[in-house]
Amino acid sequence: MKINMKDLLSGAIFIGLAIIGLWLNLDHNLGTARRMGPGYMPMLTFYILLGIGFIVLGLSLFSGPDGLERWAIRELVLVFASMIVFGLLLEKGGLFLSIAATVAVSALADRTHKPLGVVGLIGALIALCWWVFIKELDIRVPIWPQF
Repeated sequence: MKINMKDLLSGAIFIGLAIIGLWLNLDHNLGTARRMGPGYMPMLTFYILLGIGFIVLGLSLFSGPDGLERWAIRELVLVFASMIVFGLLLEKGGLFLSIAATVAVSALADRTHKPLGVVGLIGALIALCWWVFIKELDIRVPIWPQF
């Protein structure tokens, strides 16, 4: 059996995050598929993440050796920092500013990113999130800064 360490650790991280998410979601009302409560979609998302984690973990046992030469600490920290920035900015900064800041911070994780591509991604994500969350789902979240 030749173990792929990168996939093994990725699967373990997915499973760990899903278990933590499911545990934190225990206090929310799930509702039913017809009348979803506030905990229904997070529960469904975490179960999907749990399933993906088990698939990746299982495939890592048979996909051949791939060692961990070096950890990409800088990239990992920047991606996690971008998620934190989104959470901190969403309420006061609005949806548009939080999306822009999240994409800008996470783009720093890739040393070969092109600024024009980042601006295009920011514009596309802002338009998509506005259409899905504000227009279609009518979620009440501020889209502009609330200073």
